[in-house]
Amino acid sequence: MKAIIAVAGTVFAAVWQVTVAPLFPVWNITFDFVLLALVLVAAFGTPRRAMVCIPVAALAYGFLANREPGLLVLAYLPLLPLGLYLEETRVPLNHFGRTALALVATGAWARLLLVLGAVVGGASANVGFVLFGVVLPGLFLDLALLSMVYLPLRLLGWSGQSMSLSRGGYYSSL
Repeated sequence: MKAIIAVAGTVFAAVWQVTVAPLFPVWNITFDFVLLALVLVAAFGTPRRAMVCIPVAALAYGFLANREPGLLVLAYLPLLPLGLYLEETRVPLNHFGRTALALVATGAWARLLLVLGAVVGGASANVGFVLFGVVLPGLFLDLALLSMVYLPLRLLGWSGQSMSLSRGGYYSSL
């Protein structure tokens, strides 16, 4: 049941990304509700649930926004390996710090990949504008939105989950 709610939440985030986010631009940048939903699923759910939600969110957002779904899958894909890497290497950060770092790195990768896709499509490739006009303000907005959502979820009693998969799995039963 939780997996169905998580998938529905990511589809709802894709709908919000297309309908609500363009209404409230800040510095001509919009919040990335899809990335926030995926980070919350990965941080408070299980990695398996996030592995299902990433392609569903990319497909929903791609079809709703008339973007390439494959490019969006590649954009959001580093979220889980990065979260696992931050957890396994014992980076001295609490759960919010690791979640915020995973959001910032994945958000930077996603925005750069989408800008590269636009450049291939014929847009201007001004590096200064891309860095200071798209990537950094977008990361600041995404981090601010994560901060506003993460604290109430923790106050509601949600605890952060591990990003690592269990070592058993399918082959342990053979």
